[in-house]
This record gives sequence, C-alpha cells and structure tokens, in this order.
Amino acid sequence: MGIIPTKVVIHADPTKRMGPTITPKSILRPQPEREVLLIVGDATGAFDDVETFYGFSVLHDAMLINYMATVWTMPYEHFVAGDSHMDDMQKVACESVPRSVTKHCWNPNSKGFNVRWVRKNGGWNGTTANLAIQIGLQLDYTRIVLAGVPMDKTGNWYKPYIPKNDIKQTKNHEAHLWKWTEIACRPIGKFIRSMSGNTKDLFGYPDEDWLRGV
Repeated sequence: MGIIPTKVVIHADPTKRMGPTITPKSILRPQPEREVLLIVGDATGAFDDVETFYGFSVLHDAMLINYMATVWTMPYEHFVAGDSHMDDMQKVACESVPRSVTKHCWNPNSKGFNVRWVRKNGGWNGTTANLAIQIGLQLDYTRIVLAGVPMDKTGNWYKPYIPKNDIKQTKNHEAHLWKWTEIACRPIGKFIRSMSGNTKDLFGYPDEDWLRGV
C-alpha cells in the first residue's frame, strides 16, 4: 500500500519527531482480532448509516474520522485525522479521544497523535477517509465498511454549528471522486463496502454474507 507506520514522538527538536518503525499488526491491532473495520466519517447521514450498520450485529472494530469523535458515545479502537497538524484536530485528539484509542495521522507536527503513517513516495493526497482505508488495509482488516463517507454534496452534520465563513460550509466532496474511483478499480476494492452515497455506488453495499465472510 505504500505507507509505513512510525511512532510520533514530540521533542523540542522538530527533527526528532519521527520515532522507530513499528509492526502494525502486533502493536496496533486490538485483541481479539476482528476482520471487520467500521470507518465512520462526519457526513450529514453518518448517524443513519451507523444505525443501519449496527442492525447487522456483526463483531467489528471502529475507526472515527475527525469531528465524529466529539459526539461518539460507543467504544472505538482507532481515530484518524488527515489535518492532524491543525489546532482543531489536535484539540479533538487531546480532549475528545480516550487514551485507550490509537490516534493515527500522517503529518509530523501532530500533538496528541501517537502513530504517524508515512508514504514511501512523499506526502498525502486525498481525504481523511482515504487515509483511514489505507491504514485499515495495512492493519490487515479484510472487510472495511464506510459509514458517513458518501463523497457527495450533502455536507457535514456539524455544518449548522460552524462559522458561515468556514471553508467546510461549502465543501463539495465530489471533487475527490477520482481517487475513490481509482481505489474501487484496484484489487483492494474487494475489501471495501459503503453504506451510502457515491462510495456505495463504487464499492457496493455490505450485505450480511459479505460481512460474515460467507
């Protein structure tokens, strides 16, 4: 997949922020290991997607994206933020995410995050959900379900609560569909399903047989 994990170590000397390479499965994968990973984004329909997914009653780990961690009330194992270098995401990581949760990022200047994922060929392009999928696959989850990641124009659930001049007020996630189409066309696409939106059209819906590995 082209990314490797390194521990994030915050030092006064910024050149020492990146620690030693670690083994993802032995250290970052919760025990007992589960095959299903639910990735929860913060689109407007996220809560409906999650409610429907829980109706499957399948054992799973959960990975929350960005602001979803501020309103989530159930246990989860992973948190990820693509803009982890920004003050708002560092605030979420430090104040809203429990210490027991592994906090993933890719930016080296990420206070509050404990695992940095580095691309072998440079920086990162794509959404936080793209990064979440890459991490989930690296951790050997074989069935990854997207909830609240429709990649459309429906916006985010927190839109009424942010300033009118916030860039997220009018952000159109359809601009990233080229990346999702590329992923869906690759062999890794068979490990991914989505509960709604454009990503459901690309990857398909997670029926019970697929979720249970039948």
